[in-house]
Amino acid sequence: MSEPSYHPGPRLSQQETAVLVAYLSGLTMVASARRVGVGLGTAKQYLERVKRKYAAAGRPAQTKLELARRAVEDGLLPWAEQPSRRAG
Repeated sequence: MSEPSYHPGPRLSQQETAVLVAYLSGLTMVASARRVGVGLGTAKQYLERVKRKYAAAGRPAQTKLELARRAVEDGLLPWAEQPSRRAG
């Protein structure tokens, strides 16, 4: 599998990006909000804005998996190729 190509993403604020990256790194929304220093409601608003911005850019991302794909495509998260499985 080859590395995904870079796609310019929607313009996200620093706080939107911080919540998105924290959430996609495996933290819960509560932990993501704490890490960024905002309340849970604010973190949820940021994530909803991110989803709307991706939809407006013609690249919808409604699920966590879709958000992760977009973040990798846009260079917000590193892309890691899965190790190939060898027949033993």
